[in-house]
Amino acid sequence: MSDIDWDELFGPENEIKVESVTSIPGLKLAREAITHDEQMKLMNAIVENKYFHDNVDQAMCFGTLPDHFAWLETWVKATCPELFPEPIISRKPLFDQAIINLYHKGKGIKSHVDLLRFDDGILIVSLLSSCVMTMQKDGQVVPILLRPGDVLALSGEARYQWEHGIEERMADIVDGEWIERGTRVSITLRRLLISDQS
Repeated sequence: MSDIDWDELFGPENEIKVESVTSIPGLKLAREAITHDEQMKLMNAIVENKYFHDNVDQAMCFGTLPDHFAWLETWVKATCPELFPEPIISRKPLFDQAIINLYHKGKGIKSHVDLLRFDDGILIVSLLSSCVMTMQKDGQVVPILLRPGDVLALSGEARYQWEHGIEERMADIVDGEWIERGTRVSITLRRLLISDQS
């Protein structure tokens, strides 16, 4: 039994696979990319910094990101650089704006394209609960299942030409699987265009 190479059989324990959706150029998805411990670290920072209070379910950070989010830039560059093409992945800083959203069970967000004041290259980290994000363009609808720890990257066509949103519902059905929604948190990282930083 000692001659078995478990990494060769199953892959390294921390190997992260980045998926593409061929119908949506520029959409990349790293499944279960953020470990449970990293997810807990992010959630603890969100709670400790009181981003959600007094019925506020959205918070933003601009400029130099706080350490509890800034490590995600280093993580992307070191662990999943294929999430973004050049020159996005090489820019400094990669991100200078974070938006933190709290979605209570059943809640969603209207389909939209992020404001053009933000540069190409958007990163979404999904925490706590699963949901289906819907990508839409010219009547074409593509559901993307996001589970806790998944990291979604949008660039190029996926960022500028496809809307993304989450329908309000209590559960999603994906490939015949009923997925009950719970409270979900997302962290979206973007970069403000240089001309808008004045």
